[in-house]
Amino acid sequence: MSFINHHQAKSAVNHSPIASSGPKRIKNRVHRQCAKDGFEARIRAELAAKQPSDVATVAPLYSHHLTRQSYFNLGWQAVTLTHVLRAKARIKYNDKG
Repeated sequence: MSFINHHQAKSAVNHSPIASSGPKRIKNRVHRQCAKDGFEARIRAELAAKQPSDVATVAPLYSHHLTRQSYFNLGWQAVTLTHVLRAKARIKYNDKG
């Protein structure tokens, strides 16, 4: 029979799946760059559009490599209205100064 001291005991609070359900960082640097490229391309498309409905909901072709295109799509879909408004405000602020 083995004995467990207080250093080996695990708490359910620290190991629960709820605590680690936040967004995960993409570990592969190439795939992370593909997602960043998708995010930035969507921001540029939103800023260039006259109306919000002018921007395509489907991401454009970035790569024929399916995994890279998938990460580009993740970045494209990650843009929210808050991101667009902050980018517009940043441009407006830079034009004033």
